[in-house]
Amino acid sequence: MPRPQQKLKYIDLFAGCGGLSLGLHNSHAWKGIFAIERSPDAFTTLSHNLVDKVAHFDWPEWLKKTNHDIKDVLRKHYSELSGLKGEVDLVAGGPPCQGFSFAGRRREDDERNSLIHSYLDFIELVEPKMILFENVKGFKLGFRKEDRSRGIPYSEVVLERLRQLGYGDAQAHIIDFSKFGVPQERKRCIIFATKRGNSAEFFDRLDREAAEFLKSKGLKSRQ
Repeated sequence: MPRPQQKLKYIDLFAGCGGLSLGLHNSHAWKGIFAIERSPDAFTTLSHNLVDKVAHFDWPEWLKKTNHDIKDVLRKHYSELSGLKGEVDLVAGGPPCQGFSFAGRRREDDERNSLIHSYLDFIELVEPKMILFENVKGFKLGFRKEDRSRGIPYSEVVLERLRQLGYGDAQAHIIDFSKFGVPQERKRCIIFATKRGNSAEFFDRLDREAAEFLKSKGLKSRQ
């Protein structure tokens, strides 16, 4: 008998209720290592659906199965995270979007914006083979200054740091998820990066395979 294909391993940061992890689980190609989410309510939902029901995560003994602040995890488990180097195929997720969203107050001094640095510190420690970062489309637009000019977009800050960390192919694109069956115009900034130099292929495949994906779900293209 052929051996079952080994699943790819990932970590979900700022995981929320687990929507992204659910998608990876449903693909049957991925196995979670653990997820980090600060909100107790959101983590309870994630845990109910993806830990208790289907055991989607191979949760490490050194990390309690509860909600965590990423800053605490970085501080308390520095050595354990460093020990994961070479074992993680993907780190997925994205820091809170409220400070960047046009639907809210969009404030550069929103303290949650600084969590992108915790995300990048995590990447530096773990060194995953691939990175999938998601945020609102405002993440790719700089904040207004007093002279009405715009500052450097936070997306560029992330891309520059990723390239310094060895992810030289890091790219950021605005993706309209309504083209993939989401029943609303939902545009998001997606950053994808690898250590192998093929992130462009990721975005090309999204375009190439969108029609076939919609067909497989019984949906019509908006094009």
